[in-house]
Amino acid sequence: MKKIKSIALSKSFLKNTSSILSYKIQGDTGAVFSLQVKDSSSPNKFYNFETNTFTNTFTSENTLSNVVLSSNLYESSILIPDGSSGNEYRFLVFAEPIFNTEIVGENSFFLKKDITQKGESVVRFSTSSDQTASNFVGLGTNVGSITGNSGKTANSIITVSDYSIADSGDGTALGYKFSFSTRTKTQKVAADKQPIDSDFFTSQSKTTSGSGSSATAMVLTNIDNLAVGMSLISITSSTVTTSGSLGVLTFPTITAINTDTNTVTLSSAHSWADNKAVVFRAYGSDLIRKSTGGVFSFNNFTVEPSTQFGTVVVNGTTAGNTTVVVDALSGISIDSRIFGAGVDTTDDNNKIENLSSDGLTLTMGGNQEIKDNVPLKVLGSSTSTLINGEILISTFPSISTDIFYDIDRSHILATTA
Repeated sequence: MKKIKSIALSKSFLKNTSSILSYKIQGDTGAVFSLQVKDSSSPNKFYNFETNTFTNTFTSENTLSNVVLSSNLYESSILIPDGSSGNEYRFLVFAEPIFNTEIVGENSFFLKKDITQKGESVVRFSTSSDQTASNFVGLGTNVGSITGNSGKTANSIITVSDYSIADSGDGTALGYKFSFSTRTKTQKVAADKQPIDSDFFTSQSKTTSGSGSSATAMVLTNIDNLAVGMSLISITSSTVTTSGSLGVLTFPTITAINTDTNTVTLSSAHSWADNKAVVFRAYGSDLIRKSTGGVFSFNNFTVEPSTQFGTVVVNGTTAGNTTVVVDALSGISIDSRIFGAGVDTTDDNNKIENLSSDGLTLTMGGNQEIKDNVPLKVLGSSTSTLINGEILISTFPSISTDIFYDIDRSHILATTA
C-alpha cells in the first residue's frame, strides 16, 4: 500500500484579513488522495477549488479529487477570506483505497488538520459610578477605541488624556472634595484615592434560566466569559446585597462554575425570577484576563481637580459674623477653606462649616470682615476633575471589551453639612 503520511500548513493561525494559506501533503510517490476544506459556519461552507471561494452548495468542485503524488510531496494553497468575527478551517485528507493508498496513523482512510482564524476585537476606555449619574457629566463616555486580532500578542496603548468628569449642576453644583495644602494653596486627589488596578473592570451581562429563592446556585442561559471571583452587580427586579461604602463596596462573588449545567455558585444567597438580566464585573487585570483573554496594564493613571481652586464673589458686606453671602455656589463643600481680601485665616476661621440649601450662604468657622464684591478663592473642592493615564494591551481580548474605571474612590461628592 502507498502511504499518505502527513499534512502541514504554512501558518499556525490566520489573521482576520484575507490571505493565502499554503499546505503540503507528504507521502509515497504514486499515492492517491482527495482533499476537502471546510469552515466552522453553520451550515459548513466548503472550499470550491475552481472558484477559490467557500460555498454553501456542495458540488464536485468542492473536492480536489484523486491527486497522485508525483514525488513524496504535494504543495498547493487556498484563499482564505476576510473574517472579522473569526473562523475555524479544517483540512480533510482522504486516502483512496481503490488506488492502493492508505493513511499512516490511527485512521487509515482519513487525516485532518485544523487552523484558527482570529477575529477582531475592539477595546475602549470608559468610566462608571454606583452613585447618582447626574452628578457626573462625562460619565460613561467611550474613548480611545483600538482594534486588533483576538488573542494576538500586541504592544498597543490607549491614551486617556484629560478625560473630564464634572458636576452637572442639577440644583447646586457642589462638585467634589479634595485634599489640600493651606501653605502652598494647592489641592489634589489624595494618593490613597488615586486609580489602582482593582478600580478597573469589565462587565458581562447574562440571563437567568429558571428562578431562585434565597439560593446560591444560579442557572444562566450561558456562562461565556464568566470566571470565578467575578462580582455579582445587579439582578433585574431583585436586590443584590452589598457591604462597605461607595468606592469600596463589597459585592457577592462567583465561587464556582459548572460548565455542564451553566450554573454559577454565588458567595451569598439571593432571589431571582426566570429570564432576568444579571450583570457581573471582573475587577482588576487578572480577572479581566480570565474573563476576556486580554492582558492589560493600567499605567500612570491619575485623577486631579481641573482647577487649583474655585472662585466665588461676595454678595453684600460681611461685618463681624460667620455668615458670608455669595453670588452663587459652584464646586464648594464644607471643610473647604476660603482666601481673599479681608478673610481671617487664623485657626479654622476660614473653614466652611455649612452651606445653605439655596446655595448662596456660607457659614464660616469664625467671624469674618469681608467687603461686597470681593472675589474669594476656595480651596478643597472643585466642580470637575481630569483623568489621565495609559492602558497597555499586551494581548488583545477574545471579545470586544470596554474597560471601565470605577471613579467612586476618587470622586467624593461635596456636601453642604
